[in-house]
Amino acid sequence: MPIGTVAFLCLAAVLGAGAGAVFALVGRLAPAGKVGAVTGVVGAAGGLGGFFPPLVMGSIYGAVGDYTFGLVLLAATALLCALLAYTALRRRAAEQD
Repeated sequence: MPIGTVAFLCLAAVLGAGAGAVFALVGRLAPAGKVGAVTGVVGAAGGLGGFFPPLVMGSIYGAVGDYTFGLVLLAATALLCALLAYTALRRRAAEQD
């Protein structure tokens, strides 16, 4: 149990840092008059990101009886989002400077 507790606390810290980085990026890239609206859209997307994966995982487990395919889909989605942030958004942030 202590290892699980430490793992979940570390996971929470990393997820919090990631969310902070996303909102910092919104502040840099969004036009000054639209930061609030963009922040709302980003927050809604985050809410959907917490809502749909459990549904998908449950559906896949119900159909296949295993979580492997759902975890692979989740990892692939995370990798694509990371690549998007690294390429397109990083380039755009560099142009802003």
